[in-house]
Amino acid sequence: MVTAKDKILVIDDQPSVRFGLRRLLEGEGYRVLEAETGAQALPIVTENAPELILLDLRLPDVNGLELLTRIKEIDDDVPVIILTAHGTIETAILALKNGAENFFTKPFDAESILILIAKTLEQSRARRELLLAGLAEERTASEFFHGHSEAILRIYQTIERLAQSDSTVLLQGETGTGKGVIARLIHRLSARHEKPFVAVNCAGLSRELLESELFGHEKGAFTGAVTSKPGLFELAHPGTIFFDEIAEMEPAIQARVLTVLEEKRFRRVGGIQEKEVDVRVVAATNRNLQTEIKRGRFREDLYYRLNVMPLTMPPLKARRDDILPLAKHFIAHYSQKLNRRVHGVTPKAEVLLETYNWPGNIRELRNVIERAVILCSGDRIHASDLPLGGPELWESVKEDEAEQFLSLDEVERLHIQRILAATGNNLSRGAEILGVTRSTLYNKMRRYQAEPS
Repeated sequence: MVTAKDKILVIDDQPSVRFGLRRLLEGEGYRVLEAETGAQALPIVTENAPELILLDLRLPDVNGLELLTRIKEIDDDVPVIILTAHGTIETAILALKNGAENFFTKPFDAESILILIAKTLEQSRARRELLLAGLAEERTASEFFHGHSEAILRIYQTIERLAQSDSTVLLQGETGTGKGVIARLIHRLSARHEKPFVAVNCAGLSRELLESELFGHEKGAFTGAVTSKPGLFELAHPGTIFFDEIAEMEPAIQARVLTVLEEKRFRRVGGIQEKEVDVRVVAATNRNLQTEIKRGRFREDLYYRLNVMPLTMPPLKARRDDILPLAKHFIAHYSQKLNRRVHGVTPKAEVLLETYNWPGNIRELRNVIERAVILCSGDRIHASDLPLGGPELWESVKEDEAEQFLSLDEVERLHIQRILAATGNNLSRGAEILGVTRSTLYNKMRRYQAEPS
């Protein structure tokens, strides 16, 4: 959906191109800004904060890649679509590696470029709305949402729907996929956002301590209970309570939690007076709760009460398009934090990062990059700087056993990257080696956004 105030900056030195794009975009309800040089463009970016930029790589006063870098220094979140002629496809692909969202070749097909612009704006708007909801100050949130994959776009859209409801949410996914971040974000976007958010680590407390923490206790309820104490359910009223790793909760406590969910009332430990609470419950687990039910470790009735609105968090291996943008984000963060001058990774390191299966997900990637920034001796991280399997893996990425777990599309995408790297980004030679036409290779590159190493 086009927003009336969506501003699109067109940077191109050809008046006919700017005129054609202005006419096309204004016809769709966009506001169009124009610049024919880099010198004109930068003040417009600073003063007008466009929602999207269309950038021609060939300008009279500055290299398009250099201008892209300077634009990103002003506004790292603004999406940039590269405009390129057929002869500069390789440069356009390099631009993708430097932060561009996509590229489009001249001459334009009006319908196709409008679809691309609308999709890009939708993704950008979703990212900004979620972060502006109040979580932008949390580094873990910006880390999780740093990427443009379809998997993350679906998560954005699902979170918005979950936040609008008041039903119980069950977050499932591997360790390190951001379940705690999403729980807080759902609360921030909900009608309860001004009320308390209370997190409970079910794995960190014994049954007795967890019961006392959740429901509180009266004075004298047990040895050491010298005063009465409200529980976390009371402290969360009328906001949100988040049960992290709920599969670790003892069955006896599960029964009490189920009662609270159904009746919205409970008694403190050692108490006789019923207390009423109105809280939204969000729960998270890295286990398969249906398997836990079969093993007798989790109550089936509680599972169905929690599983009203489920959301499965994708592991990082299912977000392979986000791995390099995330790595670049972490490199910039730790280079600044550790006062190091590290600006990127080598081609072999890129392939290794994209091929590795990341069992620890984003948390593992962040730790790996932090270590690599410390250990690398130059301005780029090499495969040997990445602690991902030892020298035999660094020296022969093509033999990486992790590839057997990739989809055919992912294997093809990585193979295209390697062929382009081996041929010095020569499309004709690459197409010959792959046994396809040059146009077929180009179309596959656009499909996968394959980046020459």
